Amino acid sequence: MARSVEKLSRIVAVDSGKYDTKAVLKGVESDDKKLSEDKKIKFRTKMDITEEPKASDGRSCVVDYHGKKFLIGDGAETVDYDKSKAKNIHKMATYTAVAKLVEDEDEVILAIGCPLSIWTNVEERDEYKKYMNDEGPIEINLNGKLKKFTIKTIVVCPESSGIIFKNPNKYKDKLVAVIDIGGLNTNCCIYDRLIPVKSTCFTTSLGANVLRNELKQHLNSVFKDANLQDIQMEHVIKEGFIKSNKEESKKIIGNFLQKHIVKVVEEAKKKGWDVINLDFVFVGGGSKLLEAEIKTIIPDAEVSESAEWDNAEGFAAVASMKAE
Repeated sequence: MARSVEKLSRIVAVDSGKYDTKAVLKGVESDDKKLSEDKKIKFRTKMDITEEPKASDGRSCVVDYHGKKFLIGDGAETVDYDKSKAKNIHKMATYTAVAKLVEDEDEVILAIGCPLSIWTNVEERDEYKKYMNDEGPIEINLNGKLKKFTIKTIVVCPESSGIIFKNPNKYKDKLVAVIDIGGLNTNCCIYDRLIPVKSTCFTTSLGANVLRNELKQHLNSVFKDANLQDIQMEHVIKEGFIKSNKEESKKIIGNFLQKHIVKVVEEAKKKGWDVINLDFVFVGGGSKLLEAEIKTIIPDAEVSESAEWDNAEGFAAVASMKAE
């Protein structure tokens, strides 16, 4: 007889990046049928201390944890550019995502990611795992509603691995070079039949947030009448120009974005990658943003259709296998 849904541990995977946090609640299955569908949520990884009881917009929330209140999401201003994921902003974003997805009193199997440079260091990985798991029931007040859950276990996965573990049949016999362009970092690793080749793994600071900031400064220096702000840069990159000088800015932006991809490829060369003969797979939100430029520099590269969700979905797949 299948167990009731209430008694099953909930599998939640959270990819808390420097730009946004993505989370997946894995649908619960019985022996003979699927009882619930997967759920997904996404919000900006920004956090401020606040005294407000709740957020006034749907893209933010006020979280009260251990007597401290934080505004998390679009309405907050503070972002984190530190390489480490063992930071309060990522911990609170992760707990917020879990609280949004699970039911009260649920037991959670939590899958999270960390940069390859941390994951390959067992001591640092274990420290991160310990930091992210507060003992006992976690009580968190989410926009005025109390939610309690217990983290049964934490699975730490390497960032960039999601695409591999959510598609094991596709990659089980292949050698592929995965480049994960995130907010702050770009994680790169060659996978041989699903296994990361440790000597090929590296993390650079060539993430999308870095690109946005450098491009903003460059455009403001070239066009003296421009005063572009951070909030505009996502739209500027997607549109490919700025209104005050469409033609010239279009060329400058296109060249700048291509050079960013070239920098990533050059870093891979420095690590000894045979970039001419490898099969490349690009993931991460930054990859979708730079898809045209990636195809220009590496015409046969694969840019995942679900690039921004691959890590969270892949982490959920790993947690499901461990739970079984």
